[in-house]
Amino acid sequence: MTDDTSRREHVARVIERTVALGRSLRSGRRTPFHGRVLTGSQLEALFHLAHDPAPVTPSALAAALALTPGAVTQLVDGLRAEGLVESAPHPDDARSRVIRLSAEAAEQVDAFEQELVAHALPTFDALDDAELETLASLLDRVGRRP
Repeated sequence: MTDDTSRREHVARVIERTVALGRSLRSGRRTPFHGRVLTGSQLEALFHLAHDPAPVTPSALAAALALTPGAVTQLVDGLRAEGLVESAPHPDDARSRVIRLSAEAAEQVDAFEQELVAHALPTFDALDDAELETLASLLDRVGRRP
């Protein structure tokens, strides 16, 4: 087996396990945000806003979600209409705006994540703490967008 073939097989196995893990996590998930119906992109935007330490501009959100500026505008408008996000002047650039979670959304994202982690904990019982830390670090490295 060539190194390229072996690498491809390892990547395929990682993808297979990642998809299965995602399916497992979704199976026990309750509807967050007080039963609001949100798209996958809207949920992803909320979680991105909750975890990005830097101020998030619309263009930064578009890049993070791999969406067009127009799609991000529609996405943010929908979240704003639901009271989940708000915009404010950029702290370092008065010509720009930043998007941030509303206080209500921040609480709901945190509660949802805590519930999801509690549901997922048994999935990782086969790993000790050091292995879990290594897995998290590795996923951080491969999860970065170029």
